[in-house]
Amino acid sequence: MQEDKSGKVQFISLEHLAEKKRNSREELLFQSIRKLEPVYWSGVRMAEDCLYGAFSFHEGQNPDGRASIAAFLLGKEGFILAVLEDEGGIFPRKELSGMENHDAGGTAMEDTLEKLFERLLERGQQKTEKMEQYLIEMEHEIVSGRISRNRNQNIFECKRTLTVWKNDYGRFLNVVEGINGLEQKKNEGKGQVLTEESACFFRVYENKLKRLTEETQFLYEELVHIREALDAALSYEQNRIMKVFTTVTTIFMPLSLIAGWYGMNFTGMPELGWKYGYAFAGGLSILVILACIWFFKKKKLF
Repeated sequence: MQEDKSGKVQFISLEHLAEKKRNSREELLFQSIRKLEPVYWSGVRMAEDCLYGAFSFHEGQNPDGRASIAAFLLGKEGFILAVLEDEGGIFPRKELSGMENHDAGGTAMEDTLEKLFERLLERGQQKTEKMEQYLIEMEHEIVSGRISRNRNQNIFECKRTLTVWKNDYGRFLNVVEGINGLEQKKNEGKGQVLTEESACFFRVYENKLKRLTEETQFLYEELVHIREALDAALSYEQNRIMKVFTTVTTIFMPLSLIAGWYGMNFTGMPELGWKYGYAFAGGLSILVILACIWFFKKKKLF
């Protein structure tokens, strides 16, 4: 990686930053990494003539494992991004390394940042679109009555994933809002950290990040509705099963009475010596069953 000069954009690994001979801006970034501990912290702070901070993204569902972590230094002289970890492969250093020799006094720095931000936003948009389609299919299955045994587990995994995404995008949005807020505060004191082009860039992407976080929050709330729909479907299925059992029990109750009545075998019972006594008991049972079915259909119980 080439030595950082005025107006340059630089992407560098933490190992390279620690080993190389650092200029004043790189030394400030290196010391800020040691002070901020980006593994546990995301945000932005202001130095005399620049802004520095850190952010991170998770690749999977585990909130304890951060797949991509980076610290940055931003000012009029340029932008330095130090990559601490990148298991998720979200920092396109190879694609962007060709931009580092351009003068950031024009639009080169904004072009480079745009590629980085667009990559982050595109990954986020793709993930939310896939999650949205998955939730739609899940809701369709529930409404159609196709309820799998592991559906509760699927909902829990989706909830955990969306929580991780919501926190990641929320923290990254806080970083961008912090850059805009600190720049505005600096301007009020008749000072300026960023160029006008860079300041405008961060205002635009603040709005884009807000839309992405709102979409993630919408999916999180939609998951709550799906869980309620699942509970309602399970309750309906349970009620349907109980209605069947109740119907069968109701039909067999008079049959049990008939069987118990004619099973007493008292000497004075006329049916005991009657030639058609057995056929009469069977016909009476069938008549009771038909009467119960007619009654249940009339009441629309099944």
